[in-house]
Amino acid sequence: MEKLLVVSALKDDCYIKNAEHFLAKHAEDVKAGAEKFAQMSGAKILYLLPEGVTAEGLENVRYGMKTPTGDNPYSCAQQLKGNLPRPMIQDDYVAEYDGMEVNVITVEGAFWLAKGTEIKHITVNGEVKEIAMGTKISDVVDASDAKAVLIGGLKGRLVAPDQLDDFVVSTDFLYDSVDVIPKTACIVETLIRHLNNVWNYSCGKCVVCREGTLQFKTICEEMTAGKAKPADVDLLKDVGQLIREGSYCPYGQNWPQAVLDALDLFADEFDSHIKRKQCPAGVCYQAGDTYVILPDKCTGCTDCIDECDELAIEGKKGFIHMIDQALCEHCGKCVDICDEEAIIKVDGKMPKLPKKLTRVGKF
Repeated sequence: MEKLLVVSALKDDCYIKNAEHFLAKHAEDVKAGAEKFAQMSGAKILYLLPEGVTAEGLENVRYGMKTPTGDNPYSCAQQLKGNLPRPMIQDDYVAEYDGMEVNVITVEGAFWLAKGTEIKHITVNGEVKEIAMGTKISDVVDASDAKAVLIGGLKGRLVAPDQLDDFVVSTDFLYDSVDVIPKTACIVETLIRHLNNVWNYSCGKCVVCREGTLQFKTICEEMTAGKAKPADVDLLKDVGQLIREGSYCPYGQNWPQAVLDALDLFADEFDSHIKRKQCPAGVCYQAGDTYVILPDKCTGCTDCIDECDELAIEGKKGFIHMIDQALCEHCGKCVDICDEEAIIKVDGKMPKLPKKLTRVGKF
């Protein structure tokens, strides 16, 4: 069977611009590396580029959509056939297109074949830089005023600034991009934007990956709206591990890591959003909109308990009811059902409330 070498510029994500940089600045080197690979394997060459991107001197060019699976032969073959770029992960699977066996090399891989692997191209805060292999990430970015640093984009890791000395530039995808998250950022809101991009790039082949990205995004959005529950943190950790183990490709196996890192590094910030209904950075949910039951007005009728879908109100007949702020979703249904007008929304100083069940009239 004849062989087709696909030089893919599609293995990209919204954090990195490396492929476009190679095509604009190093097209001749990419071409030389591709021809070297083709000569060794006896393959025909085809360049698979993002829509709207051109490169001088390249022949037999096709266009497709950016995808984290852009270096998977089956994914590339599907793009060439006009289908969605979903990968095939079987070790012995041979992807075919137009009667040829598909082999794939990235534009960076082609460049290294031509020029050697002394230089790594890294997108640093949106700008592509050429960095010598072996350089510490702490020397690549100024993290003196950073809350965290995301290395590797959508499939990467979230690390604390004092951990950067442990990460040294290599050919690994982890060093395709570096993004500094400032101290003023809310880590939960930052994760939501990150997960929106993760979800957009999920191909949909793995149910655990596709549904997992959506559920992760939804839970984090509920945190910023004061609707999350204490158990959500453990849920994210457990499901994150399941997604890593159950996904077909490296994208699904790696994207949960940044979320798991955030949960470990910023446990107090997540705790504040969930239990105290506060955003320490002052970016998203603010203290306020807190519902309380006034002990001098509560008659212990249990109407609000019956109305609460979240089981956030504790009490029994004849006892002053109390709202569990960690469970309350601020829907206001309890306010509407209370004929005594005992439930109010507080913004600011909290009234004195019982800490345990107390009989009506005894507080």
